[in-house]
Amino acid sequence: MVDPVAVAGLAGSALVAAMATDAWQHARDGVLALWRRVHPDGAPAVEGDLAELRTVVGEGAQGPLVSEALVQLWQLRLHELLLANEARTDELTRELQLLADEMAARTESADSGHVGSVRMEAHATGDARIYQAGRDLKHSEG
Repeated sequence: MVDPVAVAGLAGSALVAAMATDAWQHARDGVLALWRRVHPDGAPAVEGDLAELRTVVGEGAQGPLVSEALVQLWQLRLHELLLANEARTDELTRELQLLADEMAARTESADSGHVGSVRMEAHATGDARIYQAGRDLKHSEG
């Protein structure tokens, strides 16, 4: 059996982490889809709350205390969602676990800024110069 408290904690953290990345749309859609299944009447309010929070994060008003408060808020809301229907708690918890794992993976990918791996190798002889970069390369004459 999967622990709903732990899963809600992971999902809340992953959701807030995704708010400032390209993974946001997928995270938002996943949470809303789950909400619509459990509390269809409450989904529009949750959608509005997520949009508002995304705006707050996008405006850069997010410090460590704000971030922690957002994580706790969404952990609580997701935990309440999981417990809303006792007969489906295990099923919903597993679904939220999958979503949390996916959000975390997408957020890591978005944060890292890379798509794959790069292997670079160079050999210089004599007075040769080698310039390599995994991303932007800027050269300034001094």
